[in-house]
Amino acid sequence: MRFRTILARTVLVLVAGIASAQARISTRISIWDRVYTDAQAMRGHTLYMQSCARCHGADLSGTYEIPPLVGRFMPYWSGSTLDALFDYVSTAMPLDHPGALGAGANADIVAFILKSNDIPSGSKELSPTGLKVINFDSAKPASRPTRK
Repeated sequence: MRFRTILARTVLVLVAGIASAQARISTRISIWDRVYTDAQAMRGHTLYMQSCARCHGADLSGTYEIPPLVGRFMPYWSGSTLDALFDYVSTAMPLDHPGALGAGANADIVAFILKSNDIPSGSKELSPTGLKVINFDSAKPASRPTRK
């Protein structure tokens, strides 16, 4: 009888763990899930031109010494979450005055970078506080409906 009780509890714990893992997988957010707005990207464009374009170029293509923010930029960040990019922009940029821009301005610049890499926009602005749950996928995940 004691063995059956232990077995039943073990099965319940395993089933609960599997259900929890499936829920986390199904609620996974990607940069492809329309995580910023067009208006935010437009503000980011203005800020980018003022603070970033002198090094990265107006077209985000970079130079021999300065990395591009389009094209080969995407695979570099793939596999991380969006907070890694945001934290880097917030603490290391602009190069001549790191950390000079506020969190909102940096979120706007990240939105502009996403838009420049053809990541679709949506109806909710990118928030500096919710970035750890947004995966940076360099390519759109297969068979994934987009969020409106």
